[in-house]
Amino acid sequence: MPTPPPPFPRWVPLLGFALALAYSPTLSAPFDFLDDGNLVYPTGKLSAAGHLGVWWDKVRANVEHLGPFRPVVWAHWQVAANVYGDNPVAWRAGRLVWCGLAGVMLLWLMRELRLHPVAALLATAAAMWNPYRNDIWTSLTLAEGVAMPYALLALVAARKAASTDRRACAGPWDMAALAGLLLALGCKNTFVALIPPMILLRTWTPHLGVRGKVLAAIVYTVPVLLAVGHFAYVKQNPGPHHYDTPGPSWGQAVAFASWMKGAVGLDFLGIGVAVAAVVVGWRQGTPGGDLPRNRAPTAVAPTIVVAVALLLAGFVVYLPVSIMCGRYTMPAVWGADVLLAALLSRLVLVRGVWGQVAWGLLGVGLAAVLVANVGRQEKLAARSRMLWELLRTVETDAPPGAVVEWVSGRGEDGELNAEEGIHFYWHLLHRGRGDVRVRLVDVLGRAVPRVELSPPLGVARFRIAAHRSNDPNWRTLADVRVGYHLGRRLFTGTVQEPAGVPLPSGQ
Repeated sequence: MPTPPPPFPRWVPLLGFALALAYSPTLSAPFDFLDDGNLVYPTGKLSAAGHLGVWWDKVRANVEHLGPFRPVVWAHWQVAANVYGDNPVAWRAGRLVWCGLAGVMLLWLMRELRLHPVAALLATAAAMWNPYRNDIWTSLTLAEGVAMPYALLALVAARKAASTDRRACAGPWDMAALAGLLLALGCKNTFVALIPPMILLRTWTPHLGVRGKVLAAIVYTVPVLLAVGHFAYVKQNPGPHHYDTPGPSWGQAVAFASWMKGAVGLDFLGIGVAVAAVVVGWRQGTPGGDLPRNRAPTAVAPTIVVAVALLLAGFVVYLPVSIMCGRYTMPAVWGADVLLAALLSRLVLVRGVWGQVAWGLLGVGLAAVLVANVGRQEKLAARSRMLWELLRTVETDAPPGAVVEWVSGRGEDGELNAEEGIHFYWHLLHRGRGDVRVRLVDVLGRAVPRVELSPPLGVARFRIAAHRSNDPNWRTLADVRVGYHLGRRLFTGTVQEPAGVPLPSGQ
């Protein structure tokens, strides 16, 4: 039999929590203009019933406008807004704690799958720092970040329920597994992909007979009705701005595979992983080598099977949609994280120079992951600082009822976009300048229709764009330049006003 991994020392969970410190640079970052404009401000002094009413109105509006039913996420946002207020440091400190909890939960899952603590810690660090999916921690509001501890708890609890040999002890763990699953589904319906690996984790045990395994599988499958019911409702009641779900396609499969490559970390760890796989395979197949050659199913189950189930289920749930990004690889990518930890658990047993080479390459790759992560944080913070400088200029100088033209670019890096313009207005609104209206236009001055903002009437008092206009009828009121990546790159923005308007006093 393979040598069992040592128990996790107490310092391993502490280091798992410390992985969140990689996101400490975000503590100095202001609110962003992607989601924060309508989520970070308190709803005022209301009764408990009043807060519940606000929460439910937002949940219902989300279904009507976009389609997702996310009551748990909206509960998190409502509570955080009223606890932290409009203090970005408090918001981000709370987010760091939640990130650390997610890291601990991922380590706990790997411990329950009997993976080596060092291998689990390295794989968890690679997962939590990966720049292809770190927007769930650099942002304050993304559903995947809220759901991650709940989702991992569901997997851990399913495994704990299976590992106990007493039915009375399994009951609380089953309840915890179902609670974690329901909370994750309340953040995002795509976490329905957790159900197949949860069933495997729960039934892969000698302590349940056939009848018990069938019953457990049925109980763990019931929550799928929530996701299916919501999907059916949205398909039967489509809205003009709902997320598009045209059905499975080869294009979406290719896009998912492409993003998985980045989310797994192959851009940084690929060479190290390849060398580790070759070394482990070679040493295991060598007579007298370091690794045991037991190939019985019990030697790989349930770790590999559960990991593959996570990969496949997470892939299938995103096939019907038409968009893709790094965070959409969750929870499928957790299966890849487990596979990486399983590989490294074997590499720990390898002795000799080639094992050291593999570890060296993996260490260099992990360092590159961390550098890329911090660099992305710096870029996002610089973007927010530039936009806040523009907002403060308008907030200070705009007369009552002023109209602002927000020029959305063609999508090139560094240009402004319509979503930022929408949140620009929402920040103004919640800071007491709701009288200032924002009109979204393209570079040719044509209106950009969005349901979130009705285009205001009247002549524009200000023009905001990434670059100043050469039109002599406009003069520059403020030019903002914020550097990032050690000053090698810049975000720029400008506020202009009609040339015939008197300058504000003091200028």
